[in-house]
This record gives sequence, C-alpha cells and structure tokens, in this order.
Amino acid sequence: MAARRRASSRATATVTATDTDKSKSETPTKQEHADPPIAPPKSGLIFKLCLFFAIPYFYLLFYHYKIESELQRSILINAGLSLAGFFITQKMIPVASRYVLRRNLFGYDINKKGTPQGTIKVPESLGIVVGAVFLVLAILFQYFNFTADSNWLVEYNAALASICFMLLLGFVDDVLDVPWRVKLILPSFAALPLLMAYAGHTSIIIPKPLVPYVGLEILDLGWIYKLYMFLLAVFCTNSINIHAGLNGLEVGQTVVIASAILLHNIMQIGASLDPEYKQAHAFSIYLVQPLLATSLALFSYNWYPSSVFVGDTYTYFAGMTMAVVGILGHFRFNPQTGLLTGTNDGTLVNFFLRLFGKMSEGSLCAALLVFQTCLPDI
Repeated sequence: MAARRRASSRATATVTATDTDKSKSETPTKQEHADPPIAPPKSGLIFKLCLFFAIPYFYLLFYHYKIESELQRSILINAGLSLAGFFITQKMIPVASRYVLRRNLFGYDINKKGTPQGTIKVPESLGIVVGAVFLVLAILFQYFNFTADSNWLVEYNAALASICFMLLLGFVDDVLDVPWRVKLILPSFAALPLLMAYAGHTSIIIPKPLVPYVGLEILDLGWIYKLYMFLLAVFCTNSINIHAGLNGLEVGQTVVIASAILLHNIMQIGASLDPEYKQAHAFSIYLVQPLLATSLALFSYNWYPSSVFVGDTYTYFAGMTMAVVGILGHFRFNPQTGLLTGTNDGTLVNFFLRLFGKMSEGSLCAALLVFQTCLPDI
C-alpha cells in the first residue's frame, strides 16, 4: 500500500530497547487516553452503495429468473449471516484500532503530507478484522448448507484453509515488512490446500474477445489446470496489493469486483439447467456475499479521508478469496492545492493523473472505481 508510511521499525526497536521501564510505569489509562478515537463510519455512503447493488441483485434472484426455492433459501441464509457480519465488523474495527495503535502498527498518509491530516497516526492492518469475521461466517454457514457427505465440503474447507493461510501471511507481512521478492511467492504456499483438494473439471472459458483467435469457447487444460490455479492465486493476491495507494482503493475495487461476481453467478444460475453447474456458481456466492458485506464495513472507515488502513492483511485476503472463487466456482501531493500529480510510474493510478490532470485523492479513487465498474462492458 503506497498511501501510507509505516513508523520506522528501527526507531520502534530503539524506543522499545531504551524506554521499556518507562512504558511499564505508564498506566493503561494514560495509554488509552493517548489513542484518539477514529472517525465514525461513513454510513450514508455505504447505504447508497448497498441500495445501488441490492436492487438488481435481488431482482435477478427472485423475479427475473426462476431459481429453485431451496437454492434461494441457501443464498438468503448466507446473505443474512453476511449482514450480521457487516455490523459485527463495523463494531469491531474501532476496538481493534486501539489495540494496533498500542502495538505501534500505524502509518502516516503520505498523500496528505504537509497538512494536519498527514501527521495523524492511522491504525494499520485492520484487514485482520474483516478476515476473522469472514472465516467465522463461512464456517458457521456449513451448518445450514452442507451435510457430512456433501461432495462440496472438502473443497469448501480447503478453500477456507487457503484463505486463512493467506490472511496469516498478510498479517506477517504487515508486521515484518517482507520484501517484494518474497511477497510474490507467498500466495503459492497459501494455495497448497486448494491445489491438493481440487478434484473438479480442468476446463476454462475463453474470454469473448479472444474466441475468434483461439477458435474455442471452452478449453480443456488437463494437468496444466493445476498450474493455472497456482498462477491465478499468485496473480489475484498481488493484483489487489499493487493497484493501491489511495484511500479506499483497495477495498473499493474489491467491492466492485465482488458485486460483479455475484451478479454474474446469479445470471449463470438462472440461465442454466445443469444442477451441478448451478451448485458451482452457488458455491461462489456463498463465499463472495460475506466478503462483500465485511468489505463494505471496512470501506465505511477506509473511504477518503481514511481513518484506518487495511494493510497487506486485507489485500492478500481479498485476493485469495477471489482466486478461490474463480477456481471453484507513486504520485505526488501538493499540500497547497490538495491535489495529486501523476509521475512517470507505469501504474494505472498515475496513468489517470497524467491523462485527466491533477485530482483530489477522493475524486481519483472514485474515477478509478467507476472505470473498473465499466470495464467489463467495454
């Protein structure tokens, strides 16, 4: 995440080594008093986003397509658990923020350098809250939907193991600040449970723009599919982590992608007559609904101006979750103008700044998210 600068680990170590006795003598009351409360969630924004998405989603689920009542029931139970997860996550984030600040897990918003907001300690790694709530919801959902002899249970638990593994590795990265050459291979370890448990088809759907060149709509990869799964896991986890650096961008793009996945799954379920195919897309919904709900709770604190940072914990977690779902179913800031200026770095963020000119951080993030929303239709 480029939108924040961590407190120097060397300075932290010096403080820890020299001021141990002093810190011990401080009372908990003083420490708690030193940690200012974070800004309240931006509930109005979240309500508008939910309304914008929920109307077409539930229209497709209950009215446009004739979907079996049993499948609708499972999706609704999952949606209910996801809604509960939204409120739990929103309540837990301020609590977790105080704890991470006490452990010096904070950063400074470098996009606001030179302004009062650029000197505020922003709690880091709050993605751990989202990941923890997501895993609890996903585990509880098994009680309502899977039986002991369910064919999907092994792959479902393998998917959760991979997501949990990646959540842990992301938090380790936030704490230890792992170098990039190591970050690139971390997802390969987290993908192992999924790779070992996978026993499904080995075909992929060719993107429509490439069909005329390939000559096929569906391509069977055979044993190469496992390699494809491995590379997809590495790509998804790092793609969310790389396309970052603005308040709300990491979580925002996850919300956009998760919403698109849900709509796609509903349309595929409604248009298919194959029960196994429907279950595969329902499997995807069962993981994406909790991801979307918990991410929206985090987005209410992370949207510009951000009061928390998500950390690599969240970007790795979100990326791995979407990889599982797909498999199984630098700029400058001007404190006088408050605008960001693009550099020559070859990122999409800087490309937008060079193309459209100087923009505020909030406007830039919104433009990028709108672009991502419209991209599938281009």
